[in-house]
Amino acid sequence: MSVKAKRLINYHAEAMLDFLQTCVGTEYKICPEVSLARICESVNKNKLEYELRQFLFSCSSVDALIIDSDYNPCLVVEFQSSYHDSAEAKERDRKKATLLKLAGVPLIYSRIYNVKLLHLYSEDEAIIHNPFTGEGREDAQAFVRKYCEQSTVSNIQLSNLPF
Repeated sequence: MSVKAKRLINYHAEAMLDFLQTCVGTEYKICPEVSLARICESVNKNKLEYELRQFLFSCSSVDALIIDSDYNPCLVVEFQSSYHDSAEAKERDRKKATLLKLAGVPLIYSRIYNVKLLHLYSEDEAIIHNPFTGEGREDAQAFVRKYCEQSTVSNIQLSNLPF
């Protein structure tokens, strides 16, 4: 049996990560493909539904996690495509959104429409950016930064660390 290393992300994800880096500058770091179990922790197993608890520890990951200088999660960005239009994918996305909301980590989505328009959206609002003309770039950058700053995770307890 032979094994070889493979590229971690596709070229669309690479372009999105590059764009996100222009939004957050050097104040934040971006981590691609992070498992939900690395971001969220089940504090009270009895209160978390069995289905969500199982999903949390599945192999599910997020496309991009933005962290602050103390390595606290600030924002998750999910890259959407037509793949996410299926009922199964929508259910996975719903579970992911529920877990992140419970953990206090904001979630936004990105999706390319009409081959050239980047839509960034949350549960409450949306921004459109045209990467080719630059139209809406400042609004898109402000949108991402706003959600990074909204995170309620900055008070993470360190009591369970082994050192």
